[in-house]
Amino acid sequence: MSAPHPATVLFVYGTLAPGEENAHIMDGMDGTWHKATVRGQRISTGWGVHKGHPGLIPNAQGAAIEGLVFISDDLPNHWQRLDVFEGEDYQRVRIPARLSNGDIIQAYVYRVITPS
Repeated sequence: MSAPHPATVLFVYGTLAPGEENAHIMDGMDGTWHKATVRGQRISTGWGVHKGHPGLIPNAQGAAIEGLVFISDDLPNHWQRLDVFEGEDYQRVRIPARLSNGDIIQAYVYRVITPS
């Protein structure tokens, strides 16, 4: 696979994944799902924790966090809507994601903002 443009890649680790309760938020976008991991830490904060999905804080030295990447040329037209859905407790940031075939691509992820 050639590396997709980062603006077309989202790593999901919770309720936006296929089969999860907020998967419908991804409706209307054509794209492909791929198993992937990112490095970081899961913490018990953010609105997803009440749904069994702790927040994620990216950290290159952290544990491998399993999830999925969604690759879609439609994503740039939906970032604002996704940002509103995730809310003020989450920030969209770019991080490296390792696909199941070993390729590393840049992806956006919604990281939880920890209370100060």
